[in-house]
Amino acid sequence: MGKVRRLFKHTAVYSIGLFLKKAIGFFLIPIYTRVLPPSEYGILALSYLFVSFSLLFSALGLNTAFFKWFTSEGREKEAASTLLWFKIFIISPVLLIFMIFSKPISLLVFRKSLPELIILSILIVITENIATFFTLILRAEEKSFAYVLVNTVRFLLNMGLNIVFVVVFRLGVKGILFGDLISLVFLIILALPFVFKHFAWTLDRELLKKMFGYGLPLLPLTLIMLLLELSDRYLINIFKGTGEAGIYTLGYQFGTILQLFILGFRFAWEPFFFKNPEEKELFSRAGLLFLRIGLFMWTGLVFLLPEIFKIFVSPVYHSSMAVVSVVAAGYIFFGLHEVFSAPFFIHSRTKLLIPIAGASFLLNFLLNLYFIPRWGGMGAAFTTLLSYFVLAILSYIYAQKIMRVPHKLTAITIDTVVTFLIYVLLKDTGLIVRLSAILIVSIYLYLRSFNMNLKVKHR
Repeated sequence: MGKVRRLFKHTAVYSIGLFLKKAIGFFLIPIYTRVLPPSEYGILALSYLFVSFSLLFSALGLNTAFFKWFTSEGREKEAASTLLWFKIFIISPVLLIFMIFSKPISLLVFRKSLPELIILSILIVITENIATFFTLILRAEEKSFAYVLVNTVRFLLNMGLNIVFVVVFRLGVKGILFGDLISLVFLIILALPFVFKHFAWTLDRELLKKMFGYGLPLLPLTLIMLLLELSDRYLINIFKGTGEAGIYTLGYQFGTILQLFILGFRFAWEPFFFKNPEEKELFSRAGLLFLRIGLFMWTGLVFLLPEIFKIFVSPVYHSSMAVVSVVAAGYIFFGLHEVFSAPFFIHSRTKLLIPIAGASFLLNFLLNLYFIPRWGGMGAAFTTLLSYFVLAILSYIYAQKIMRVPHKLTAITIDTVVTFLIYVLLKDTGLIVRLSAILIVSIYLYLRSFNMNLKVKHR
């Protein structure tokens, strides 16, 4: 179990780093909302949306492709230098050209002329593309502590700069974007000693073509997954109004707490399966352990939810609590999709993920059209759960045709059903009973994992 333990050690480190990032973000919200008027806060949200989509398109799927050639193909220097110089000498100049059109782009994004914000946003995209390269190497080399260290220092610096620029100098959105840009430059400087050995003055065109062939199909896949995640709020706003959309969004945010663990797992999972492409039994054990940890975290979240809402959430929003358990359960199935999808990446069959994700999104969209007008946010929550469940099932079926991995479906089903059943039976009880339920689920999942370890040792 050494490799699996290492996988989850890195998962824990990445998840802690992501939690710190989220915590710092929450710390800044009251500062922003006191200093920035709602109109400027909206402009900040649109700026970040522009940055997110620009990063998605400018990455061209090459970040995931990088892992394949860096880890499994044994071409560390060629993969690293090719990606770095492509980002610096090809992607960055193309993005700089867009600065010429900053005024019309700002009219499109903000519906007003704010070209300086577009220029700052483009500079952030360029810098983040390069910074991402450095953090990719840290992930590929399984230097999770270094990854979390440089990112945590960056987030703390970012927080300090934002407070200075926004509160002291009153620079508004411009100050926040300046803080983001400076902290990204600092991250690059901080990460440089960890990755310098991989630099070479080469750009391998043949390797770049292979990386494009592998990575480009991931671009539409990422877009589809983004639509799958965001379209429900848009439809709730249309059918039920901004009030219900706001309540649902708050509940959804609590549900995505599990996303921190899933994203931390993904950061560790990608280099893991590329380094161990034939270790099918390891994939199976890792998948089952992932599920059990996820179910434990889900249980703790949903049974403590009433107390969490009493402390942190205004009574006006308490109705959003109903969607949290359903959305969070959906993210467990999304995590299983990540586990089951490894063969697509190992065998360069990422194109097959597009129709799988497309089918899940189509189901999500059609069910939302039916359920949201009738049941509002709860309809959207159950649609999210069902869509991610279908995504996991389809990923499993088609991945098995590429590479047969002996996933323990019976154990996965039993553990999931038992955990969900305990929640359904005890969710409306008092705090003592709910704490006891968390303990019962924890002991059950631990004993199941202990039994699995015994079977492995006796083989």
